[in-house]
Amino acid sequence: MLILSDNPYFRPAPWPSVFVLLSLPILLWLGTWQLQRLEWKLGVIAKLEERLNTDPVPLGREALADDDEYRRFQIRGAFTPGVEFHWLTTSDEFGIGYLVFAPFKLDDGRFVIVNRGFVPQALKDKAEARKAPPDRINVRARVPEVPGRLDAANDEAANIWFTRDTVRMAALTGETPFLPLYFEEEAGEEGQTEPQAWPKPGASHVTIVNNHLDYALTWYGLGLVLVVIYFAFHLSQGRIGRKSQKQADRA
Repeated sequence: MLILSDNPYFRPAPWPSVFVLLSLPILLWLGTWQLQRLEWKLGVIAKLEERLNTDPVPLGREALADDDEYRRFQIRGAFTPGVEFHWLTTSDEFGIGYLVFAPFKLDDGRFVIVNRGFVPQALKDKAEARKAPPDRINVRARVPEVPGRLDAANDEAANIWFTRDTVRMAALTGETPFLPLYFEEEAGEEGQTEPQAWPKPGASHVTIVNNHLDYALTWYGLGLVLVVIYFAFHLSQGRIGRKSQKQADRA
């Protein structure tokens, strides 16, 4: 507005003006949308922190859904002997290995797949090397993964899994009914088990990326740059400036 008030001579070029009129609202909308996403993400983080910092509660008969992810429970029952599913992964401490997923029969008769923890590659098929599971464990709920088109296919014959498709794992056990979520076994209060005890439980570290404010500032910044370039172009083309006496006379 300062340019227009001090320099009333302004002849907008048609195509740059059309481009700005179309692009600027989109950039502003994208920035506003990222601010809305920021508010939503902060709510998710607050809910997650609350759940992870809450003591586990006994699992009742309530029906679990995706919205219950990361809630902490204490479950009682027993693992199905000799049935495991191995998800390929790596450990900073132990190298290549597997997370052991196993069906767990709850005291109320229902089943659930439980991620028991990590075993090194050499112990993949050595079920006799597993530590005796307790009949009561602390867990956190997780939503199963759905294999995507770009994911490697699970090798069920070799029992090597690349996605945490616990729905398929449950189907292969032949048991029913299964809870729709799976559980991750948490480490004990000391944070670790005996040195030779396998698998080693320890729920995966939860990290939620929150870059929405940066994205919002980027979109708004692009909008500002677009406006600056627009007026700089008109100024360089002589389309912004003070009217000469000759132009004023023509007006």
